[in-house]
Amino acid sequence: MPTQSKIQDQTFLFTGTLTEFTRDEAEALVEANGGKVLSGVSAKLNYLVVGEDAGSKLEKAKKLGTVKIITEKEFLKMVPKGKAAANEPTSKKIIKPAATKKDTVKEKTKPTVSKASAKKVAVETTLEEVKIGKQIWMAKNLDVAHFRNGDLIPEAKSAKEWLAAFKKRQPACCYYENSNEFGVTFGRIYNSFVLDDKRGLAPLGWRLSTLEDWTELRDVLGKDSAKKIKSSVGWEEDMNGSKKPLFNAQPGGMRCDDGSFGGKGYSVSWWCNGSVWFPGQLWIVNINNEEREATHSNPFEEEGFYVRCVKENNK
Repeated sequence: MPTQSKIQDQTFLFTGTLTEFTRDEAEALVEANGGKVLSGVSAKLNYLVVGEDAGSKLEKAKKLGTVKIITEKEFLKMVPKGKAAANEPTSKKIIKPAATKKDTVKEKTKPTVSKASAKKVAVETTLEEVKIGKQIWMAKNLDVAHFRNGDLIPEAKSAKEWLAAFKKRQPACCYYENSNEFGVTFGRIYNSFVLDDKRGLAPLGWRLSTLEDWTELRDVLGKDSAKKIKSSVGWEEDMNGSKKPLFNAQPGGMRCDDGSFGGKGYSVSWWCNGSVWFPGQLWIVNINNEEREATHSNPFEEEGFYVRCVKENNK
């Protein structure tokens, strides 16, 4: 019979649409059996569990050559109690309450926001801010559902809708795991087409941050910048930030290239609105539980990340 040692101290990542269990259940199984869930493909990854319609993570794992690629059923064979364990609550497992008839009715009757009123909010909204060095940043990740002119930013509530927006080269946004509850803590995730839209994402008086802005922030914070950026609570593996964090970055993860979600509790990434150093390239800035400094990289176009804005003309 498979034993716990097959997962103990091993790292896992799930990609594609899972049919044997939900992603929360899969990740809870890993953690309950002594393993760790990573947010991306790297040399530290031991197992990539592949579901239907797997995305570029599968190709990246194949190129890396050190990752063992397995199916959901092969993963379940590594779990001591098999699929039945997926339904057992654990201390880390997230159990979502079933939707009630009352909730459904409330969702259907939710009042719509007119373009005029949305534009008025964009102009009049006062946002929390924090000054770090010569820069003034938003104190939280951006959470707006409309462009500056009042037009609605389409919300992608499924992997299918997220990938459809990418194929059509259209803007889209969402909350982590499509949960409003996570939105309160983490803010809203956007695709790259929202940043490029001429209708404007940043509220009045603010602008989207660039790679140069993030580099300046890192230089001002100095050594161990990740710890100074992180929030004081919420990070797994006892990797919280300073007791009085300057940036209060919550570990909100990301939306992956296959439309799934990953990295909650372990990482967070933000879009950079271009760079004068590297024009024409997409950039993100990331902090996680494995690095002491904030890092930047080129993402896949299908992925989704958070946004922090910088106050205009604050230097």
